[in-house]
Amino acid sequence: MFDHCGMLVRVTIHSTALAPGAPAAEWPELADVDLLRTLVETERRRRRLDAAMRAAVAEAERRGLAADTGYRDTTELLSDLLRISAHEARRRIEYAAPQPRSRSRKVWRALAAAS
Repeated sequence: MFDHCGMLVRVTIHSTALAPGAPAAEWPELADVDLLRTLVETERRRRRLDAAMRAAVAEAERRGLAADTGYRDTTELLSDLLRISAHEARRRIEYAAPQPRSRSRKVWRALAAAS
């Protein structure tokens, strides 16, 4: 956002101006600052929901919930329960799996130099 002199103005984000799923007719009436706030708040919420989904999928996989509920595997469970494709279910399971942490290049260089 810019002021009348063309200088970038810092926007403080407090809350969304429109609730998620607000009617499309309301969006053009939204002030620029409120649209910026809505963008940031929506992304923040999306990230929290994404983290919650990853954690829930990982826990379902860890517990073997699919077998306990009569499904062949977690892919089949998620596909049926969430009404998503098997491809999307596999993607979510893979995304929820703990990722090995790689060492930074600096650490590897330090380890190599110490040898």
